[in-house]
Amino acid sequence: MIKEIIMAKHHGFCMGVKRAINIAEETAEKSDEKVTILNEIVHNESVVEKFREQGVQQAFSVDDVEGGTLIISAHGIAPDVIRKAEEQGLKVIDATCPLVTRIYDIIVKAVEQGFHIIHYGEADHDETYGVVGYAPDKITVVSDKESLLALPDWKERKLGLTVQTTAHEKEFEEAEKLAVKKWPHIKVFNTICNATTKRQQAILELAPNVDMVLVVGSESSANSNRLAQISDGICGRGILISSVDDIKDEWFEDKYEKIGISAGASTPDYLVEAVIEKLVELSGGTANVVLPEKRTKIARVAR
Repeated sequence: MIKEIIMAKHHGFCMGVKRAINIAEETAEKSDEKVTILNEIVHNESVVEKFREQGVQQAFSVDDVEGGTLIISAHGIAPDVIRKAEEQGLKVIDATCPLVTRIYDIIVKAVEQGFHIIHYGEADHDETYGVVGYAPDKITVVSDKESLLALPDWKERKLGLTVQTTAHEKEFEEAEKLAVKKWPHIKVFNTICNATTKRQQAILELAPNVDMVLVVGSESSANSNRLAQISDGICGRGILISSVDDIKDEWFEDKYEKIGISAGASTPDYLVEAVIEKLVELSGGTANVVLPEKRTKIARVAR
C-alpha cells in the first residue's frame, strides 16, 4: 500500500522550455498568417499536441513549409536551415534555449582559434544536429565512452570537449576524465545546463529514500530518460511515464510504500499533478504527499 508520495526537489519545466513555449504561444496569438513549428517545440507529447489543437502547424523540414512564420524549437537548429528558411521568404522566430546558444558561441570561437571539437551527446538528437551545423567539418560526435576512446590519438591537434546540455552528469564526468587522460592537452567546456544538473542531483537525493520513482516525461525527452535511468540504478525501480494513463495498478505491491515523483524539464505541472492524484487514489486517499516547497507532509484526499 502506498503510504507516502515524495516529490523531487527540482522537477518539471526549465527556463529554456518556459521561454520557448511562451514565444510560440505569443507568436501564434499575434500572427495573422500560418505559424509552423520546426520539429517539436519541446520534447513533450502533451505540449506538442496542445499546439496542434490551437492550429499551429508542425514540420520536420523547411521544404515542407509554405509561407508564414517558422518557429525554431528550444533545441535549436543548424544555421544553414535558418538561412534556407529566410531564402524561402519565411519569417523566422528563434526559440532556441540560451544555454544551447551558448554551445554555439563556444564552438564558433574555439573553431576560430583552431580547435577541433569532440561533442559528447546523442548523434540523432535535435540539439546535436544544431550544434554540428555550426562547424560540421570541425566537430566529431561521440555518444559513449567507448566511442570516445576509439578516436585517434590526435597528439598534434588542438582539441576541445563539449557536451549535450541534457547529458548524464556523472557519465560525463567519467568521460571527461578519460578524455583528459587520452589527450592531456584537451580543453573541456562543460556545457551541461544548470536545470539538468539540479534535476539529476534531486534524483540522487530522492531515489535512495523511496521504493520506486516515477518520472513524468516523454520518450523523446533525453533528460527524462536519464532521470528514470538514474532512479532505476539507485532504487531498482525507476519508470518513465508520459502521463497518468501509463500507470498500472499492479506496479504497486505491498512492498512499494514510498513513491518518488520527478519530471523532465519539458513536462508541464498538470501532468505531474494528475499522477500524484492517481497515486493518492490508489492509496485509498490515505497517502501523504511531500512537496519540495514546504518539505512537509500534506494529507490529500483522493478525488
